[in-house]
Order: sequence, then C-alpha cells, then structure tokens
Amino acid sequence: MSEPPIAPMGILIVDPAPAELRHLKLLLESYGWRVWAAADAANALRVFADQRTEIGAVVVDLQLPGLQGARVLAELGNLSPSLVRLAMSADLPAYAITAFRRLSATPLFEKPVRVREMDLLLRESMTGDNVPRTAV
Repeated sequence: MSEPPIAPMGILIVDPAPAELRHLKLLLESYGWRVWAAADAANALRVFADQRTEIGAVVVDLQLPGLQGARVLAELGNLSPSLVRLAMSADLPAYAITAFRRLSATPLFEKPVRVREMDLLLRESMTGDNVPRTAV
C-alpha cells in the first residue's frame, strides 16, 4: 500500500466529544494531514494563535458549548481570512442545516463524517482548485 500524499498544511479540528475528536484526528492523519485538536472554543483559539503559520484549515463542530461553532468559524475567519473553514455536526434539526447552508458558504459535513470526501475538499480548497460550495 502506498503512503498518502503529504497534505499542503495542517488542520485544526474542534469537537467537544473526545472519542469523535480522536477518531477524526486519526483518520485525517492517515490521509497525510498534520492535525491539531481542540475540545472547545477557548482551546481552539489558543491552538490557532500558537500554530497560525502551520494551520491552513479548520473543521468545527457547530454544536460547541459556550462560544458556538458558527461563532468560532467566524472568529477564526476574522483572524485569518484565507483560512479554509469547514463545519460538521450531528443531530441538527433540518431547519438549522438548511439555514446554515443558505446563510453560509462554509461546507457542512453531517456526522458521521465521510473523511475521504472531507480530505478531497480540503486538498482542493488549499491548493486553489475549484472549490465545490455545495452541501456535502
């Protein structure tokens, strides 16, 4: 089996569920990504500040407690407009998913995340290829 191609930059994953955070981290690393993980908004902002030059994308669970996921995505986008931002969530009501997709160009992955599709979208986004902006 060949090694996955090295990813262009690292990813910050933000998810309050420890098992899901570890699982997604391991899967993305198996695709060649360097991954940082944070379980909440405060740690995500701290990790991003510390690793800003290494992190090219962020994947945030929209159901973060406290500073909600959409606000974390917006805050990180304000800090780094070129940052590739993806959202993920489970068990959001259909109206919330529809509203998020209508109001945001940020791709939304429903859990369980299809990691291969996320990997492809991240690579396309980070290399400047055409980025599909449709719902995933």
